Amino acid sequence: MDIKVLENKVDLLFSSQKQLRSLIAKDLVSIQNRLYTQSESLSWLQRRLSIKGQLPPLRGWATSPDVLLRLHTHVMASLPKVVVEFGSGSSTLVTADALRQNGFGQLISIEHSSHYGKQTLDTLIAENLQPWVDLRVGELEAWNKHHLCPSDAEKPPFWYPERLLKGIEGIDLLLVDGPPGATCEFARYPALPALFERLNPGAQVWMDDTVRQEEKDICQRWADDYGFNLEYYPLEKGLGILSRA
Repeated sequence: MDIKVLENKVDLLFSSQKQLRSLIAKDLVSIQNRLYTQSESLSWLQRRLSIKGQLPPLRGWATSPDVLLRLHTHVMASLPKVVVEFGSGSSTLVTADALRQNGFGQLISIEHSSHYGKQTLDTLIAENLQPWVDLRVGELEAWNKHHLCPSDAEKPPFWYPERLLKGIEGIDLLLVDGPPGATCEFARYPALPALFERLNPGAQVWMDDTVRQEEKDICQRWADDYGFNLEYYPLEKGLGILSRA
């Protein structure tokens, strides 16, 4: 092999290794910063909470500490009378705690899984937060109204039973963190069509997990169709907030 060709290959190899090390270093810094942000958010959240026990695990599919901290802060500052959430869990506990500290308000939590619903209920009871939450559980049913899911999609759209929405009025905050994305395409889309007429004029709609394109597409469609301002927050899993001017 020509010595010049060999030298070029060696130079290319060292250059590639240098670039790889640089990319790895950047990734490590990014991971460290993300972990620090979540640890810091969890620390501040724990200071705000009045619960005696510990929060459920906040990794995996659970709502991230940065969103929960923002949620608790918002509920205590905005003093909502009615909060509705789709998908129970750590957000249920955090919202109920904020309502209790406010001294008024109710959270209506809609859950499709009896297993996770029981876990949430057990935690609420243990923390004496059950009076602040109306937990409603029911298996998902076919959604036959307008949906972003294509008509020829492999999985047809499903949503929470309409009976679980009975009596809900005057919503000040709507938190959308369910159903699971694997249910169907644009699984969370029905939340606003189902409850738009029940929102108070100054209500906000929060969409978790907007690092995912489907959730962003849903938020944009809601903003366009219902006249909301849309703002994204660069949290760990993303947060979209829709509000009126």
